[in-house]
Amino acid sequence: MPDFKYRATDEFGKIGEGTISAPNKKAAAAILSSMMLSPLSINAVSDSESQSRAAQEAPLQKAGGEKTALALVKKLQQLCGSGGMPVSDALKALSLRSLDPKVKKLSRELYKDLSEGKTLASALQKYPDTFDASMTHLVEAGESTANLGFVFSNIIEYIEERKKLRATITSALAYPIFLCLMASGVVLLFLFFMLPKIKSMMANMGAAENIPIKMMNVIGDALIVGAPVFMCAVAVALISLHFYRKTESGLRSTDAAMLKIPSIGKILLDSDICRFSNLASTLFASGVNTTETFRLAEKSLNNTELRFRFRQFRTAVNDGAPISAALQRFGLLDAEDVDVVSVGERTGSLVTAFGELGAAHSESLKRRIRIATAALGGFALGFAFLLVFTFATGIVLSILGLSQSIIAK
Repeated sequence: MPDFKYRATDEFGKIGEGTISAPNKKAAAAILSSMMLSPLSINAVSDSESQSRAAQEAPLQKAGGEKTALALVKKLQQLCGSGGMPVSDALKALSLRSLDPKVKKLSRELYKDLSEGKTLASALQKYPDTFDASMTHLVEAGESTANLGFVFSNIIEYIEERKKLRATITSALAYPIFLCLMASGVVLLFLFFMLPKIKSMMANMGAAENIPIKMMNVIGDALIVGAPVFMCAVAVALISLHFYRKTESGLRSTDAAMLKIPSIGKILLDSDICRFSNLASTLFASGVNTTETFRLAEKSLNNTELRFRFRQFRTAVNDGAPISAALQRFGLLDAEDVDVVSVGERTGSLVTAFGELGAAHSESLKRRIRIATAALGGFALGFAFLLVFTFATGIVLSILGLSQSIIAK
């Protein structure tokens, strides 16, 4: 797609310059208009200039991750939200005076992009490891409504909630994983150090192998022979799945299949609906119209199948269908959630409706994750106990058998 250089004025009369990609000049003008910009000039960029620009704008591999994003947005919220400073001046100040080297470097790069006429949202898109789609779309909405302070507060809340959820999952799984590792160590010690000696002693004494010892032999053969074969089969399956998901049909079919997996599918659905609802509530609260809100909210959905349904939902709403009916029609919400949106439509309070929807699915997501982690932890503990019990019983019975053989002789 060709690139075009432009000079345009924003709604406050400030002149800016930049480069955008579009099929033609008319399409470029339409894109600028959607960004609340009035074009003064639009000129095609030569191929060499376009290649040079693409090389300069290649996304960075790393920009600090979530920690840096949270630190930067908190500073921007203080300077732009509470202090009323323009975002470009705030980034310039941070690029010069921030004590965090990662924040300082990122602020310098973002300020450079803004100086070239880019929006903050498009500048953030260069760092997908630090700012995900939900954050950039919120910033895009904040820029279009001149309400970045409110948006920065929502981004901070979003990142902190995500960190809490991750910490909950980690803490719930840490103890079972530790016990499984300890049990595996004990089993390996029994299997490769003690078991050969016991079998040798039993053979010399003429004692028969008991059932636990036979089970230990089976487990040992499975670990030595079966485990590598299993790992190779899993690796081949994962590689094949990776390449299959590179295709559009493969990506959608696998995402649709994941939604049907018990427990996991519900977690994925809750996660996407929660993200979409919170984003929609924030965008509506920022004064963004319905069409633009749903266009931005669609991009926050990770599951391809849900995104396809949401695209159909957007088309239906643009054609005049009620929001609640369209959400139910394309299987995005259940009947109870649809009632919440329906009430919001009738009362003209979609901000509250989608806010309640996001909160409900957030609680559902946390509950399902707690149940899943508890079940997984219980299974891990039971499996570890069974292994250790089997090997300990085998050793004890073997020692008793050897004792009886010695006494008999």
